[in-house]
Amino acid sequence: MKIAVLMGGDSSERDISLLTGQAVVAGLERGGHQVTPLDIPGVAAVAGLKELRDHDVVFPALHGGQGEDGHLQALLDLMGVPYALSGPLASALAMDKGAAKRVMRGAGVPTPDWLQVTWDKAGDHPEAVVGRTGNDRSSDLGLDHILERVAVEIGFPLVVKLNSAGSSVGVRIVESPGGFADAFGAVLAAAPDRILDVILERFIPGRELTAAIFLGRRLPLLEIRPRQGFYDYAHKYTTGASEYLVPAPVHSPLYEQISGDALRVFDILDCRGLARIDFRLDGDRYFCLEVNTIPGMTENSLVPKAAAAVGIGFEALVEDLCLAALQPK
Repeated sequence: MKIAVLMGGDSSERDISLLTGQAVVAGLERGGHQVTPLDIPGVAAVAGLKELRDHDVVFPALHGGQGEDGHLQALLDLMGVPYALSGPLASALAMDKGAAKRVMRGAGVPTPDWLQVTWDKAGDHPEAVVGRTGNDRSSDLGLDHILERVAVEIGFPLVVKLNSAGSSVGVRIVESPGGFADAFGAVLAAAPDRILDVILERFIPGRELTAAIFLGRRLPLLEIRPRQGFYDYAHKYTTGASEYLVPAPVHSPLYEQISGDALRVFDILDCRGLARIDFRLDGDRYFCLEVNTIPGMTENSLVPKAAAAVGIGFEALVEDLCLAALQPK
């Protein structure tokens, strides 16, 4: 096949996108394919890449921003270019953590309680505060009022994170009310946009699990054990910073319940090709955190580890995703 791999972009995850893209290019070339790596400055630049039509398929390796939120996928659809992984709607829904959590809650998949805050950095105040039902909105409220709602509706410790970011960019764990303002400000500072959506989510103690769905097949659950602290950006991309157990040592039927809910979420969001669904396990209670429609493919990434555990090599993993993109939808 003649395959174009799109990478780079202008999101805060650009560096990780380049690592993923380079790994995908190398894997496809080892499989004997003709591969064109394309480092793009932003998604809008794709409209000018007429050479994409000379390729059999495009492999999107962009993380975050418009490369993962459905903009790129919609543009490729308009251009009539086949591409691997999820389409525009699934990409947009998965990238919007609050929206995805409401879908999970509606489907009976457990997910931690949360508040979603839309914050205008220029005006230094929230535009809206939306609870987990998505129905209540409050305008012109200060950080003190948000803290009051958090204390009543979520409690501490809690997680503060950007609604539409990955790779643990802009994530803080807040142990007590006294640390809330600083953590909230640090998360706002992690993103360049003026108006941001921030998720305030109940922190789930316990174990970090992830489930990969590959072409409708459940890959083994994987457990991540950071050497220290939590599974942040450094632990994700530093060799040796975390230990990975696959299959995860979780007893049945709990293992089957988590894996089954991962597949349900994949299907409900109408994901395609590959997705990684992240969970926390506290004793015998599990909670689904979020869905990644373009999961990382670096040497430390989780999906290739899960695939290798059942004999699917990296070359076969990326090749099969490209082949699946050429099948009638």
